[in-house]
Order: sequence, then C-alpha cells, then structure tokens
Amino acid sequence: MNNFKSNHSRKSKLIVALAIAATGMFQAACSDLWSEQHPETYYINSGETIADWLLNRNGEYSDFIHCLDVANVWGEMRTYGGHTCFAPDNEAFKIHLNEIFGDNTHTVYDLTKGQCDTIAKTHLCNSTFFCNDLVPGQTFPYPNLLDRYLTYDIDSTLIDSARNSWKPVYKVNKMAELIVRDDTVQNGVVHKVNRIINPSNDFLPDVMLLDTNITCFYNALVATGLTDSLSTWYMDDEYIEPDYDSTLLKFQTEGTTAIKYSTSYENETAIYPNHRYFKFTAFVPTDDVFERKGLADFEALREFAHSIYGDADYTDEDGNTFNSYDTLQYAENSLKKFLLYHMLPEELTYGNMNILFKEITNNYNGWEHQDVEDFYETMLPHSVMRISTPYEDKGFRFINRKGIVGQEGFIPGLKVIEPKVFTGANNGRYYYLDDFLLYDDHTRKDVLKTRMRYMCNTLSPDFINSNAAGRYGGKGNDNATADRYVVGFRQGKTKNFQVSDQTEFYVRYADSGFGCYMGYEMTIRGMYDVMVKLPPVPYEGTYEVRMFMNTMASAGKVGGRGMVQIYFREGEEADWEAQDIPLDLRIAGNNARIGNKKDSDITQTISGDEAKQLAIQANEKAMHNRGYMKAPASYGNGTILRDDVDCLRRILVTRFMRDTQDYWIRIRLVLDDPTAVCPFNFIEIVPKDVYAGNVPEDKY
Repeated sequence: MNNFKSNHSRKSKLIVALAIAATGMFQAACSDLWSEQHPETYYINSGETIADWLLNRNGEYSDFIHCLDVANVWGEMRTYGGHTCFAPDNEAFKIHLNEIFGDNTHTVYDLTKGQCDTIAKTHLCNSTFFCNDLVPGQTFPYPNLLDRYLTYDIDSTLIDSARNSWKPVYKVNKMAELIVRDDTVQNGVVHKVNRIINPSNDFLPDVMLLDTNITCFYNALVATGLTDSLSTWYMDDEYIEPDYDSTLLKFQTEGTTAIKYSTSYENETAIYPNHRYFKFTAFVPTDDVFERKGLADFEALREFAHSIYGDADYTDEDGNTFNSYDTLQYAENSLKKFLLYHMLPEELTYGNMNILFKEITNNYNGWEHQDVEDFYETMLPHSVMRISTPYEDKGFRFINRKGIVGQEGFIPGLKVIEPKVFTGANNGRYYYLDDFLLYDDHTRKDVLKTRMRYMCNTLSPDFINSNAAGRYGGKGNDNATADRYVVGFRQGKTKNFQVSDQTEFYVRYADSGFGCYMGYEMTIRGMYDVMVKLPPVPYEGTYEVRMFMNTMASAGKVGGRGMVQIYFREGEEADWEAQDIPLDLRIAGNNARIGNKKDSDITQTISGDEAKQLAIQANEKAMHNRGYMKAPASYGNGTILRDDVDCLRRILVTRFMRDTQDYWIRIRLVLDDPTAVCPFNFIEIVPKDVYAGNVPEDKY
C-alpha cells in the first residue's frame, strides 16, 4: 500500500513562509507589568500628527515613509481624522528585504509599487484603537486599508530564570512585536512594530500545505476535492458594495443621525459591510494522530471513515449508479464527511470562539457550574459542534466537551491547540487537534443531548465573517465609542436568514449593560418579517424551540416592542404553520398571562429549603404550561436575568424533528407600527430527554 503521508510534495516557499510567520504561543500576561518596564508606552503628544511622529524619529522610519509615499497615503497621515498606524522601523525593513531578496544588498527602493502599496495599507487603519482596550486572541475591531482584520495576541518571554520572571510580549498576527503601544497623536494612534506585518494572499489550503505537521489531513483534502472548494470560495462577486452615503442610516432623532432603539434612549449608527466574504476555520488532527491510530495509510483512513459515516449508492443525471465510497469528491462520500466535520464556514480566532470579554464574563455567575460555550453548525450538513471555555482552564478552548470535571457524565472533549506560527490565510485559519472529531452516536446522543443555546451572532457565518459579531461596545453609554455601532445586512446576502423588503435587521456589539444573555443582541426593525433556519438537531426526537425575550415593560419602556406571529415549517417548500395566537412582546413578565415571579418573592413567606424549592418549581411549571420559562440564572448585568421578571424564554414550538431535515421559524410583526423592535438574543433547541428527563433541567 502507498503511504498516505508521502503522497503530496511540498512547495519550495516553505522556508520563506516559516521565516516570516514564526512566533511564540499565546499566553495570558499582565498589562501593568508592561507599563512598568516600558515607560514610553501610553506617551501622549498633542502636537504631532502620524506624519510628524514618523518624521521626528531621526530617520528611523524613512523606509516606511517611502512606502507610504509610493502608496499615495502619506498625505492622509498629515490630515485630521482617526487613524491607527503600525509603524515598522528601518530594522524591520532590513529583515523583510532579506527575506524577499535573500541577501542584504537590496533597499526599500527595490520594492515594486505593488509591494509598497501592500506594506503601507497593511499597517494602516482608518479607525483609532488602543491595545489596552483589546482582548488577546481576537481581531482588531476594524480592518486595515487592505480590508483585512489583524489579530492581537500576548506571548511572554523569560527575562530572569532565577526569579522565574516573565515579560509580556504583544504581537500583531503573531509576527510583529509591539515595541511601543498606544502612542497618541493628533490624528490617531501609533504602535511601533519590530517586523513587517506580512498578510498572506494564499488561501487556506495553500497555508496548510506548508505545514509538515498536517500532511495526512491536507492530502485527504486534496483527494476529496476540498482544497479546490476552499480555494474558490472567498468573496461574493454579486454583492453590491454600498455607496458611502448608504452606509449611514438616516434616522433623525433630536438632530442626530442615528437609529432609535426600543429602549428609547440609545442612538447608534448602522453600517453595511463593504464586501461579503466566505471564510473557514479548520480543526486539524496532526500527523501524529493518524500514525497513532494506524491511519497514515490512505486506504486505512478511507475504511475508518466508512465505518463511521457509511457510503450509499447514488444515481447520476444519466441514470448511472455508483457507490459514494468509490467517488471521493461526491458530497455523500464518507471520507469527505469525516473532513467536513472538522471545519466551520466562518473564520474564528482563538479568542472569539466563545464570548469572553472580561466585562461580560465578570457577569457570568454560573461559570463554575457551566462552561462558557457556543454551538456552531459545521460544514458537514446537519451537524453541530460545541465549543467551550471551562472555568478551571480559561486559557483554552475545547470542542465537544460536556459537564464539569469530577461530576457524573463529564466528557472532556478535545483541546484546540494554537500552532506556534501564524496560520491565518486570505480566507480563514486552522488549529491543531490531538484526536479526531467524529459526528458519531457518542457525539450526537451523548455530547449533544443537552440544551443547545445558540447565540444570535452564531446563527449565520456572515455575522462572524463580516466582523459584526465579536465586538465589545466599550465602557458606559458613550455612544461615540468606536465599537458602538451596529452592522446591517442586505436582503438575500445572509446565510440562514430570509427577510422581507420592509425588514431592517442589525447585529449589535456586546455590552455588559444590555438586559440580554451574555450581552449580545440582534435588533429587528421596521414592518419586519424574518425567517430563520434553525440549526440541525443531533438525533430525531421531540424538541422544544425557545427564544429569549425582554419586554422591559415593568420598567415602563414598552413603546419599542411589538406583537408578532410565530410560524414554523419543515423544509424550504412546506407551508408555514402559525404557532398559537400572536405573541405580545409588550406585556410585563409578571402579567397573569405569563406569571413570572422572582424566586425571592415566592419564598419570602415560606419556611424550609425543600418547601421553598417546591414553590419555585410550581411557579416554573405554571409558566411552562403557559409557554414561558424564566431567563437563565448564569448571567446578569447587575441583577441575574432570572430575577428580572421581564427577561423570559418563550417556547415557540414543541415538535418531533428529524436529524436530516431543515426547519425554519418565522417572526412577523402583526401591528402596523414600523417603530416596533424585536430584540433577538438566543434560540434554544432542547431535546425532550433534557426538558422532561428524569433529572430536571438546570437553571443556568
């Protein structure tokens, strides 16, 4: 038999790519330590522009200035506005030129205009952001002038082995160290970097090809044709870039151009993405895993995949019958299914796999009882992946983990390992795994026999690939804060969503002050009619589908909510089925139609812990009979959401569902009130084994 690991040759550019990309692993570090060791950090000069800053450093940045001039952006560095400049010094250019030309005889004047353009625009952003406000492992909140998002990480280096003393090292794209951070100037901020940030123009398979640790997985991608697919899908050519004027919604309120939200006090700006991107995340078992399992041989791997997923006969358009096992590039081929369950249709940095802004997690009261976790639909049709961050190991992410260490039924899952090199491509990135991800009976019926809580920002890969999701809105109610904007989406250009012409819907930033779970929210406005494809169920059975809602009625803020009709359908062509009477989003949770009461109000006149719990359970049962549940107890913005009577979960439908079928819900405004808003936070899909099982569903 042929050895699978040696089937494909490597490109000669491996050495150059590794030289550019080699960096250290991500580790948490303390920002105040950096400030103590680097007193120049946070230096403020009110008299300089970015251009002045570069010119006033004794020629240290002359090479970079040349690139800015050739790229025709030098003039912008002299003007007012808000810019972020990552400034590489001449020493950084020496390293870069040596990597390009292979010697020390060339200068910056040997670079082409295209190369100068790339360098200049990679290091500039038309928005101002400070490292002190960023979360390690996440992207900077705005793209650079090449429309690429840069990542921000913290590594650490040993400075005194005797004292075990470490210095934090701040990096961009794991390549360039930030030597000076947050140097404020008149028209923005400058960060000095010691390397040229070299964005990859390769697609994800090209970057994976260079990594000798993942040969087996890569060659399987080639054999099934997935390398071609991952190299073709990048940008929607039919997407119409919005005019500048159309990116700001003109909603006049007290002379301010902004959106008026249902809470009656928030005024924000909405933008539309300039492009629609298709990006990917791959979780790749290393070659050691294949060898350990005896599957480095290609035929052995095919047999293994067949044992998990099976292969059926199919008939082509000409009436010819084939078996999918023999047709590697067919969608139903078992090896292809094996690979697709290792991939997501969105690009996730290590930091934004879960919602982990410190301002948000400070309010996550149940972390010791339940991981911070998100569910994602994978590229394998009708499959789900569970990604979590446990309380006891906050620096790492795990896939298909369930429960808490030491508790009955705990499933450890697989740790996601960040490679030491930058693995970002033009259309995605990859991570290492030390085992296979399998969508087998164990995963579907054990790991995913749980309450699957899908945050609104994970329901469409377009929300993540546009960087609409994964932003924290800043501190307080300062509406001028850079991230306090919402992102709108064009009709027909958002996967898993269909909307009417009269519908406006936006993904908001996360905010610790929002009365919604984990601080995330979508806002649906206008005479809205929204259809959402539900994520798949892991096995056939009866499920409850629930939606979070916050009426805000008890606070007297009822004007922004409306009344909606909920529909459900099975598949694309079926008729919509109305679910119950219209749902009034304006009534308070303690209204008799809902019956939500605070636990403390229920138990204040009752003695004995058991009697108190029975009384609380009786209230929960009565609410459930009316189609409602209390909000989760694991999160709160000052008050635990469970204790806010206006925060609720509405049961939209209880239905037998199959694991091979698509299901949709529809939310249609039935009042003639275009100012009404439907705040959309999460959807829960809960199997009957959980909501009506022998063990009561937890309150988190």
